[in-house]
Amino acid sequence: MLNFSGKDEKARLVMLHYAGEFNNQTVLEILSKPRGVFNKEEAIILSRFFWEMLDATALDREEGKIVLGEANLQHWAERIMHIIGGHLNSNGYQQEWDTVCDEA
Repeated sequence: MLNFSGKDEKARLVMLHYAGEFNNQTVLEILSKPRGVFNKEEAIILSRFFWEMLDATALDREEGKIVLGEANLQHWAERIMHIIGGHLNSNGYQQEWDTVCDEA
């Protein structure tokens, strides 16, 4: 399961916000249930979601959009990168993460 312990609850909320905006049902399901990624396809979907979310946070920042009370989500995007990357690595999906990151 993705680890949002400690002060990382806001990272989960940021992911939920953008997964909702993108209507990404797979990511919403991963975030709403205490489970991790089940297969390579989900690993790829989660990895691609991260990069789509990163682009959206940059665009929102440029447009001066406030998301979850913040104008700049860079800190949370970095935390999310480590959370997703760590989860995928720990569960045998490092190759999927690396491949998507190389494509981004």
